Amino acid sequence: MYSPRAMKQTSITFKTTPELKECLEKLAKEGFRSLSAQVEMVIVKYLEDKGVEWHPNAKKRPKA
Repeated sequence: MYSPRAMKQTSITFKTTPELKECLEKLAKEGFRSLSAQVEMVIVKYLEDKGVEWHPNAKKRPKA
C-alpha cells in the first residue's frame, strides 16, 4: 500500500493554468495538505483507478 510519508527522492515540474492551480490549492487547503501532496494524491488515485501497479512494493504480475 502507498504511504504518503514515504521518502521522496525525485521531483516533477509542470506548467498548468492558473484556474487548475487554484482548484488544487483549494482542495489541498481543505484537506490540510500541501499543494505537492495534493497533486501526488490525485496522481496516485488516477493510477489506482486505472489498475496501474506503479509502487515498488506492488505485486508483480507474471508475463503472459
